[in-house]
Amino acid sequence: MSQVTTVHTGSTRTFVWVCMGPVIAFLLIVAVAPVTLAIIDSFRELSLTSLTKRGQFVGLENYRDLIGADGNFYDAVGHTAIFVLAVVPVELALGLLIALWIDRAFPGRRLVLTILMIPTMIAPVVVGMIWRFFLLPSFGILTVYMNRFGFFEEESVFSGPVTAFVALMVIDVWEWTPFVMLIMLAGLAALPRAPIEAATIDGASRWQIFRHIQLPMLTPLIVVAVMLRAIDASKLFDTVYVLTGGGPGNATEVISTFAYRTNFVRWDLGYGAAVCLVLAFASLVAAAVFFKTVSGKAARVGNA
Repeated sequence: MSQVTTVHTGSTRTFVWVCMGPVIAFLLIVAVAPVTLAIIDSFRELSLTSLTKRGQFVGLENYRDLIGADGNFYDAVGHTAIFVLAVVPVELALGLLIALWIDRAFPGRRLVLTILMIPTMIAPVVVGMIWRFFLLPSFGILTVYMNRFGFFEEESVFSGPVTAFVALMVIDVWEWTPFVMLIMLAGLAALPRAPIEAATIDGASRWQIFRHIQLPMLTPLIVVAVMLRAIDASKLFDTVYVLTGGGPGNATEVISTFAYRTNFVRWDLGYGAAVCLVLAFASLVAAAVFFKTVSGKAARVGNA
């Protein structure tokens, strides 16, 4: 019996490794190998446009130049942080309000929900092209109406640093608020009805029900929505590339366009690898701090 069990266990292990082998090989090829190559390149002086930068080992020089002397990098990080801190709370608030409004039975509810989800279902590049058409100087649909009220008669929306950045924020809110709304709507639909019905019978108002019953139960889902949107907003690229290209000047330069410009415009691959690795490390640290903070709050709420 022991020998049969040993043979059976060995066959099971072999079968498991045979099934996992292709997946492990795929992950090594598409994940581990590029990261390893990026780490190696970040310690080299490598450029496709300079004959003097042919891959010589320079140690931490790329990191020292990036962290210690590159003001454009810090500008891009600052723009990205401002963008995330501005759009994510607005998208969360609007998404939650729309979800509360649509979480009831009324004629045409499915049609309304489908229409609201259209912006999120459009590719980001297409979103950028649509809004570029809307905001064309003198001819754009929205520009014509804004001109009637005296706005942007002599310049484009994207010609000013502040207006260009605000326009990108508005476009992101328009595109991704339905995504947050869908998450909140799914959470509202999954909430138990008994506490809500009991509070209604006791005479609680709609605001009291939301404040004391629905919102606490939606908190884990809100955390997930905020985390997903913060991660995605910090990787903003398509809309910026299509609409402003990081301009005017570097007023709308974010970390994604900065990394793109370093790697594929200047072709400074060693420095670009250092940029990407620093951003990846910073993202991991931010995610760990966020997870630790949220876990601590959840534990305190549970103990209370």
